[in-house]
Amino acid sequence: ADLNLQVADVEWVEWESVNALIFTGTSLAKEPSRSATLAAIDLAKAHGATVLFDVDHRAYSWASLEEAAQVCREAAEICHVIIGNDDEFGVLAGDYDKGRAHAEALAGDGRICVYKRGADGSITFDGRNGDKFDTGIYPVTAIKPTGAGDAFMASFAHNFMRDVDLRTCVARGSAAAAIVVTRVGCAPAMPTGLELTDFMSAPSSQTA
Repeated sequence: ADLNLQVADVEWVEWESVNALIFTGTSLAKEPSRSATLAAIDLAKAHGATVLFDVDHRAYSWASLEEAAQVCREAAEICHVIIGNDDEFGVLAGDYDKGRAHAEALAGDGRICVYKRGADGSITFDGRNGDKFDTGIYPVTAIKPTGAGDAFMASFAHNFMRDVDLRTCVARGSAAAAIVVTRVGCAPAMPTGLELTDFMSAPSSQTA
């Protein structure tokens, strides 16, 4: 259903009251949602909103890897924050072996790129000041993988848009993802702010 998003659906939004737009690569996979998403990005930026892109590449949604690379790369270049895993940045680069280099290059133009590496944690490239830092994972016993990316983005954005320092934003995103994979479901598994704080402060939940 989300692939049927129309340009008219985003034009009625009161963009002057919006401070952030989050979209995923899935919405770029087909028309009409591709044009609608690109229109939303333009409208958001025109009104001074922060644009966050979760690459979220799902090969079955696209006609080809080449199309995904071209469309998502162009979208990434007009965003403020890009979040993806090693394979997804590899898609943007057009070469799975060059994902990290592409993330760093995107950040070189003033963007923030969070390059997630699964069990190896993440590397964040902050193009606003040239900072780069590693963030570990929170070891848990997972019962399923679904929802981890959604939880990471939700927690990251919730903090980022409240001017929390970037290192904390990434750490809280990692913690939210760790919690979600230990619970049944996706949306119902999302932690509250209090649950997240308690989890991160527990001695058994230090990053690895």
